[in-house]
Amino acid sequence: MRALFSAALLLLAAHAGAATPSQVKRGNLEIKVKVTGTVVADDIFRIKATIEGRVESVLTSTYVWRGADQPLAFLAHKELAAMLDSKGSQNVDILEDRWQRVYRPTAARCPDTCFILKNFLKAKTWVKPESVMFEAAGSLKLVARVRPEDANWIHDGQDLVFWPVNDPKRRLRGRVTKFILDIQGEKVTPGATFTLVMSPDRYFNPGTEWEGEIVPLSKKDVLFVPTDALVREGGYTYLPIRVSTGITTQGLTQITSGVEEKRDILVLDDAQLHGAARHKQETDVEALRRRARAQQGIEEPEAPTLGTVPTNGKKTKSKHATVIEDSTDYGEDPYAEPQ
Repeated sequence: MRALFSAALLLLAAHAGAATPSQVKRGNLEIKVKVTGTVVADDIFRIKATIEGRVESVLTSTYVWRGADQPLAFLAHKELAAMLDSKGSQNVDILEDRWQRVYRPTAARCPDTCFILKNFLKAKTWVKPESVMFEAAGSLKLVARVRPEDANWIHDGQDLVFWPVNDPKRRLRGRVTKFILDIQGEKVTPGATFTLVMSPDRYFNPGTEWEGEIVPLSKKDVLFVPTDALVREGGYTYLPIRVSTGITTQGLTQITSGVEEKRDILVLDDAQLHGAARHKQETDVEALRRRARAQQGIEEPEAPTLGTVPTNGKKTKSKHATVIEDSTDYGEDPYAEPQ
């Protein structure tokens, strides 16, 4: 039987490269699953010109939401463009109202609420029918990746808190939707994905790298330890703990407290110690010195008591105690060579 765990064997910390002390604690334990992903544009389409005309004004920028009732740009027919040029700088709405029956400016719009990705227009440039004016997305989706070891915890409907990697203070909330496990492979454990459709009032721009957190389970008033403190061997999990020891031989050590009889233990090899010292039998130098002095008949000096005044071997009287001069005969030197 090999040596039991010793007081010198502290809890293992794999990342630190050496043993680090910790404690078994009691409290609330939450399972926190970290997820990461990217925002992608979905239902992408292009808005094309329906007439040949001149771009009179561009009313939107890119990476913004626009409603179906919000014009993206105004195009003018050749005749209206000529009138606008002849009248000089005037409000388009006034001209539209004045000649709306014949020369009404053509507004470019999204068929429904959309997110503008690209703008191909410049004011006062001419476009032909079917020319692409804008590229837009019908929706933005938060696409998440779930690690294989966490996939079992996640399902639709769970609350999600998420934020951009480059702006962690900007936090939004949502719910897991369209959770799908990856196809099971023979050698690879499947992870999972889920998507969250973003709305105009809470979204990140396409391409944004984000991370988030889901709490699928919470337990109250339980014992827990750092995960790095646990060691797996033969299908079982072990926790190196602190114990008090008694006598130690080369093969066995007495345990006086910290563990009960028949508790399963794990004997670590040198590589698994991660820098911790292995308990071993050591020489008690001071005990040997005391024995040597005893064999020589040398009495151990008593610790000074209250009122004792050191006098270098002379009799001294004080109000509280008397110190007697030491006249002990130590005998012959036990280590002297024979005559």
